[in-house]
Amino acid sequence: MNSFNLMLKNYFDDDLLQKLNRVKILIIGCGGLGSHIAWMLVRCGVQNLKIVDFDRVELTNLNRQGYFLAHVGLPKVLALKDILTQINPGANIAIAVEKIDSKNVEKIIMSYDVIVEAVDDETTKALIFEAAMKLNKKVVGASGVAGFGDCERIQIKRGRNFVIVGDFATSVKDKKPYAPKVTAVAAIQADEVLRMVVEDE
Repeated sequence: MNSFNLMLKNYFDDDLLQKLNRVKILIIGCGGLGSHIAWMLVRCGVQNLKIVDFDRVELTNLNRQGYFLAHVGLPKVLALKDILTQINPGANIAIAVEKIDSKNVEKIIMSYDVIVEAVDDETTKALIFEAAMKLNKKVVGASGVAGFGDCERIQIKRGRNFVIVGDFATSVKDKKPYAPKVTAVAAIQADEVLRMVVEDE
């Protein structure tokens, strides 16, 4: 057990640490939401995480995404894995440079316990959600993360095996995304993943 995992014993009991060690989490999308959700979950002791994204880090991402200037030009999954393994070198971080579509979505999510939807495209959001429901997977998604100055509008909608977080109104098509609101939604998504892990029997 490395020093990071020993440190976690200050915050979690053995039962929860075992659950965090066992659960397999998939994050689809490594932008403003996914990059922050990933490092929050790793900081909380998640050991088995797969991150999926087809994009590269761009300079324009740095206003809200968890990357640094040195990462510009790299595939997001490689840059994010670098960050996550600096937090906990013992975490098992799998990566895939891949775009989700109707042909691969079920294969990609099949082996995971909790699916985190962190993409911008509304069609892809629906695709991930529907596939997760079909395969009886737990899924945490987001809807409405753009703009600033109205974080009090963020809501949590829970159903059987799913949670959606956001203001359900502000699309990135209508307003630009900024760090405070994006990070706030990401934090709630990560918190909901932890709740699902705790409640899973």
